[in-house]
Amino acid sequence: MKWKLKDILMVAIVGVLFSFLFLGADYVGAALTAALTPMGLGALGYQFIYGIWFMAATFATYVIQKRGVGIIAEMLAAVIEVMMGGMFGPMTLVTGFCQGLGCEIGFAIFRYKKFGWSSMILSSIICAVFTFIVPEYFAYGYSAYALPILIAALAIRVVSSILFTGVVSKLIGDGLAKAGVLRGYALGMKQNLPEEVE
Repeated sequence: MKWKLKDILMVAIVGVLFSFLFLGADYVGAALTAALTPMGLGALGYQFIYGIWFMAATFATYVIQKRGVGIIAEMLAAVIEVMMGGMFGPMTLVTGFCQGLGCEIGFAIFRYKKFGWSSMILSSIICAVFTFIVPEYFAYGYSAYALPILIAALAIRVVSSILFTGVVSKLIGDGLAKAGVLRGYALGMKQNLPEEVE
């Protein structure tokens, strides 16, 4: 589990690249919220793409396969997003930490020994539920929403997280590994082994 220089470089690259994706998602979410507000569904706007904000954590952890990677990757992306003028300001750092922690919990359940569909999907679900409760419900005022809206928002967030955080992150990682880009990382080394059955 000891970190090497290449691990630090990969986390830095992931943090920078995903910070731009996160910043773009801020504005897409704002547009969706604006479009849904006249129908009284503005609270659902960001939920459709919320899984995008968890991708740095699961992708980096899936590639490097060491504990702590998820939190550091998410926090780095959050810091850069704030520095680039993200609309949510310093609160982005709080949500970034919660997103990284949610990811870590998912992999920790498998004791950081299983990296495949089951750990990626579980991590994505825990990210969705954990962040919905910790920063959003208590800090962002979700507690003021009616129960049907809360249920719909959580359900949409979980589906979004499974899609982006679990499926898309894994497919990107697998694609890069098969292309030989991730040689020297745990994921790249596993490409020559029989596929993990989960």
